[in-house]
Amino acid sequence: MVSCMGSLWVALSFILSLILGFSLMSSAWFKNNNTSFGVFVQCSGEINSPCNQTCIAFRTLEEIPDVSWKISAVILFAGWLLLSFGALLVLSWTVIPAGLCQRRVCTPARHTQIIAVVVTIFGLLLFPVSLHSTFAKQICNSSLSYRSGSCSLGWGYMMAIITVMLSCFLPIIGRYNINEMKTKILRSKLTRRMLVCEEHLY
Repeated sequence: MVSCMGSLWVALSFILSLILGFSLMSSAWFKNNNTSFGVFVQCSGEINSPCNQTCIAFRTLEEIPDVSWKISAVILFAGWLLLSFGALLVLSWTVIPAGLCQRRVCTPARHTQIIAVVVTIFGLLLFPVSLHSTFAKQICNSSLSYRSGSCSLGWGYMMAIITVMLSCFLPIIGRYNINEMKTKILRSKLTRRMLVCEEHLY
């Protein structure tokens, strides 16, 4: 039976991976009055009128306009894949016997989530380097690496940052869940031994 902490671990793992994926597909990472761009999408038109915007998705790495942008896109996508894979491992734990939690699923899930957080943080730190590209300078007026010029941070970038910050708690919750499962298994074994001893006494 899944504990409350285990249920929280499963729910948060899936929710955070979905939110990170949604933010990666957002164009609102850097924006000005008429244009916004994210890791994989660029939109033109009035920001206040989403229906009147024209959006273009970068479907291949060749379409992404800068080398550092390409590298950060690969890293961020890899971080999202790792976070999603960790969520699947956590979900699979709910359908296997409790004794296999630490050895087969829970520990690898925690390690996967730790790696996902580290990789995604690195990608988020690298993405603003692409502001020195010709593409970004045309939109943000003489922007430089880590200086957005006339552009401002959008909700997509902020959402990705908040998601990664919350994802840092996933391995901690997973560790607490492992300790809780160990305690339950130990109690179960002790109870069985006590019952066996009582049967021998009578």
